[in-house]
Amino acid sequence: KCMALDGAGVRIRVNCICPGYVETAMLEGFFAAQPDPAHARRLAQQRTPLGRLGSAADIAAGFAFLASDEAAWITGIALVIDGGVVAGLPPA
Repeated sequence: KCMALDGAGVRIRVNCICPGYVETAMLEGFFAAQPDPAHARRLAQQRTPLGRLGSAADIAAGFAFLASDEAAWITGIALVIDGGVVAGLPPA
């Protein structure tokens, strides 16, 4: 937010993306390091209200939006792209 305020006077927008579980080599390495990699993957999917791991395209869409003219009046935000993890799971 401080960077967004610093850049606002010269029309520099500063935002960030907060990704959830995204199918990347890093996440695969994390799963592989677990005692039961398949179970770790299932847990990540179960903890995601939308029921699946994210893709690079899911995250890229957020970046593309924030870089677009449609987001010209957006600065200083943290855009959470996590399939609903931060929102939490509904009660069972």
